[in-house]
Amino acid sequence: MSVRSHSISTVMVVNREYMPAIRYAFGTTLIMSYAMGFGGYLAYLIPFLALNFLSPGTKMPTFKQGVSFVLMVAVTSFIGFLFTAFLYNYTWVFIPLLGLILFYLYYTTQLTFMVKLFLLISLLAYPVPSSGMDPTVWAYLVANTLVMGSVFSILMVWIVYGLFPDRPESVTGNDAASAATGNVPGQKERFNRALEIFLVTFPVVLLFFFFQWSDALLVLVYVVVLSMLPDTGKTAGKVKIYGNLIGGVATLIFYELIVIVPNFFFFILLILGTALFFADKIFSGKPVSALYKTGFSALVLLIGSISTSTDTAGSQVWSRVILVMCAVFYVVLAFKVVENFKSLKEKRRKYRLENV
Repeated sequence: MSVRSHSISTVMVVNREYMPAIRYAFGTTLIMSYAMGFGGYLAYLIPFLALNFLSPGTKMPTFKQGVSFVLMVAVTSFIGFLFTAFLYNYTWVFIPLLGLILFYLYYTTQLTFMVKLFLLISLLAYPVPSSGMDPTVWAYLVANTLVMGSVFSILMVWIVYGLFPDRPESVTGNDAASAATGNVPGQKERFNRALEIFLVTFPVVLLFFFFQWSDALLVLVYVVVLSMLPDTGKTAGKVKIYGNLIGGVATLIFYELIVIVPNFFFFILLILGTALFFADKIFSGKPVSALYKTGFSALVLLIGSISTSTDTAGSQVWSRVILVMCAVFYVVLAFKVVENFKSLKEKRRKYRLENV
């Protein structure tokens, strides 16, 4: 009897260990299904952003945190709505102010990463003249999609945490929270870092604005998100490149399967199966987990943008995968250039001091 009890308890422990991965897969599937089936313009960004609640090291948000998140999205979306609706038609007022706001968001430590991210998306998801849509209507659609998506996302996160709870001893653990308690960089360091990110991202923002590249908005979003992520060394650069290559290949395979069976129910099953495969790798604790986490984020973003696109998906899938990879290479190479410039400047400074 004791042996049987021990076996049952062992199975329960093993199952508990797989809970985060299962929760990650089912949560992503639910949110992805909503975004693809009922979401509006930019709905494909909702699952991409919701992954932050399900990733390794996170725990179920409390009711207060959930309400605060929705309110944060509502406020940031409203700010983006006002900014676009009233200033977009005044180009030489809109662009300088947008640049100043971007620099401040990169510089400040008073706002969380998620607040910055939603603010950036609200500000950068501006219309282009060729679309023929009124800026006020466009800004409203973006704000409405983000707010409704945030409400649904937090509800789905609570549901999947309820269905697949953590072990009691692991509930208090939160790697992300503990990491956030590290030393805050000094004012000069924050200014230099903000300037680096600004120099990498703002030229892309200007290109999208003046050349009216509205069809590739996800590339602009991807450049901004990648630029805000910490660490730009060799390891981080390789993770970005190889991880997105994994995501790109998986997206192409996913799309070909959808073409064979163009059915929404099959789409949901395929998302679930793909999410389970990636979740197993992501929560494995192995060095490759970072690659698969990056790859799955890319897949969610790409599949979402293709599924909600009004263009012919077949002509878009390859081009979007290539564009996302171009965005990755641009960010990695741009920061590499910045790092080399800083290194060269430091060497020159030391040489002058030694020869004084």
